[in-house]
Amino acid sequence: MGQYFDDYYTPPRILRTLRLAGISHFAYSSTSAIVTDDAEFLLEERIAMHKLSGGRAKPILWVTHDMLRKSRNLSLYMNDAGGEIIGLKIHGVSEPWNPFGKDLKRIFDIAKGHQIFVMLHTGEHEECEAGMYWRICKAYSDVSVVLAHGRPLPQAIQMLKECPNTFVDTSFMPHEHLRVLLKYAREQCFTDRILFGTDTPIPGRHLKSSLPRHLRSRIAMSKRIAGTDWKKISWENANRLLRGIRSSP
Repeated sequence: MGQYFDDYYTPPRILRTLRLAGISHFAYSSTSAIVTDDAEFLLEERIAMHKLSGGRAKPILWVTHDMLRKSRNLSLYMNDAGGEIIGLKIHGVSEPWNPFGKDLKRIFDIAKGHQIFVMLHTGEHEECEAGMYWRICKAYSDVSVVLAHGRPLPQAIQMLKECPNTFVDTSFMPHEHLRVLLKYAREQCFTDRILFGTDTPIPGRHLKSSLPRHLRSRIAMSKRIAGTDWKKISWENANRLLRGIRSSP
C-alpha cells in the first residue's frame, strides 16, 4: 500500500482488491517510506490497515537510509499499535544498499534482535541480484531472509541450496519460473521455503483487465503448477514464517 509515483493505494483499496481475489490473510509493506520518513504518518497507515483488516494484515517495515539516520535502531518506527512488525524490507533499486555494507548489517542486527525476517528485493539489476546477498545471508545464518521475486532465478535457486535461512516469494514471478523453481525445490527438499506472492497492486499498473481477475487467474494457475505442494506454498510456509497468520487455514 502507500504512495507509488502519482498514485496513493489506500488500505480499503488494497483490501477490496485482495478480497475480490479470494485472499483474506497477507503481509504487506508501504511504499510511502520512499517519499517520507515521518514515523507518525507511517504508523497511521499501519493502524488503518490493522483495524480495517481485523489484524489479518501483517506489516513488513520498508526501511530507508533516512529512517536509519533518524532512528539508529528503528525504535521510532517499530511501534506495534499498527500490528506487530514481522519483517524489515530493503529495496536495492529505490536506493543503493551495499550488499555487505554497514547499513545492511545494521538491518540484519535489528532483525536478529527482534527475531524477525529481512525481505530483500531481487531483480535483474546489478544493484540487487539474489546472489549478491550470499555473503550476508551466510554471516547471519540465524536470520530468515525472503528473496522477493527470486531473480535472477538460477541465483535464487543457488541461494536456497546454500543458505538454509533463505526463502523465495513468487510475486511477479513468471509461471514458467515457478515450474523450474518447484522442480529444483522437490529435488533438493526446499518446498517449505517458497511463498506465494502477488505484488499487489503493482501488476494492475500494467493490465487492461481488472487486477482481481488477474490475481484469481494467477492463483488458479499457480495451484495447478504446485499440485500437492500448493498448501505449503499458499499457506503453511507463510504461516510459519509470519508467526501464525491465524490458527488454521
